[in-house]
Order: sequence, then structure tokens, then C-alpha cells
Amino acid sequence: MALTKFVNNVEDLSDDGGFKFRFKCDRCGDGFESQYIASKSNVLKTAIDMFQIFNPVAGRIGNTAASVGRGLQGKERDAAYERAVSEAMVFFKKCATCGHWVCPENCWNEKYGMCDACAPESDQAAAKEASKLARDRAIQDIDAGRGISHVINCPVCGVKTQGGKFCESCGASLAVSAVCQQCKAPLAAGAKFCGSCGAKA
Repeated sequence: MALTKFVNNVEDLSDDGGFKFRFKCDRCGDGFESQYIASKSNVLKTAIDMFQIFNPVAGRIGNTAASVGRGLQGKERDAAYERAVSEAMVFFKKCATCGHWVCPENCWNEKYGMCDACAPESDQAAAKEASKLARDRAIQDIDAGRGISHVINCPVCGVKTQGGKFCESCGASLAVSAVCQQCKAPLAAGAKFCGSCGAKA
């Protein structure tokens, strides 16, 4: 007896009336659904149910026939599943490195024959790294007290500002001076160490 091939990116949508399967990309979730295949054993089950309604004495015969119907449905499901897997495999690529089934349109690097997680495109990798560095730098600036360059209200005249380095009403500086976390002394712009206590800024 031949073995049935299986894949990890499948969801069984089958019901008592027939068989349907959904195949999804392991990375982005895009995918395909197989055509619904009506179960032939469901016809047998319906006939048995009708027979039992009109002939209540035939319950034991009905139970035996229902078991036969379940056996037929199991074989039908295996055949429908195998057919669906064969049809779906042409729409996905399997990465030899991580084993994920991915869609070739969005998640596959054709040049290296791997998914884009294992072999990202160089421009995508560079953009991702630049984004990460910019985010890390912004977090460091906020931690160092340089993340906010203006206040909402001018500290001298109290007028609401629209941003910028100086108050539009009185000309006072709106820059927030960074302070040492250790001794609370003001820090010069760009200082890496406190001039008062020597702590790292």
C-alpha cells in the first residue's frame, strides 16, 4: 500500500458532505484552497438514514452500513487529500534550509533557491538593517534626553509654540537641556560624560 504524502502548511476544511483543503504560505499566509469534492459515501449515509426513518427495526443493519460508510469516506478523504497536495505543491516552494513551504511571489529568493528568511535580498536586508539602526539611535537619543528638541509652551512667556528652536513670540530658546542622571547637573549638547560628576551621559 502506498504512503500518502503530507505537508505542514495545510488546513482541512472537509465536512461530512465532502472534502476541501487550504494551503498557506508558512511566511506570509497567502495561499490557495482546493476545489470542494462531494463525498460519495455521504450518499450511502443519506440512504441509510432514510431507510432507518421508514424501517426502525433495521437499526442494526443501519449501524453496520454506517461503519462501511465511514470506511469509504476515509478512503475518499485520503484520495482527495493526495490529489489536493499534488495540485497545491506546484504553487509553493519548499526551502531546503528551514523546511518552510512558501509562495514564490512574495517569500522566495530565486537566486539562492531559499525562502527570503534564510536568504534575504541584499537591498531588503540593507533596508531592514538601516531601519533597525535608526530605531536604536532614536531610542538612545530619548534615553539621553535628546529626543525632544522643543516644548509645547515657552518657558519664558508661556505662549504655545508650533515647534522649532526658538519661541515665535519672545525669541527664547525652546531647547530642552539634558541633565545628568546621577547628579542632575546640566549637560552640554553632545556630551558623553557629565562635567560635574563624570558619570556617563
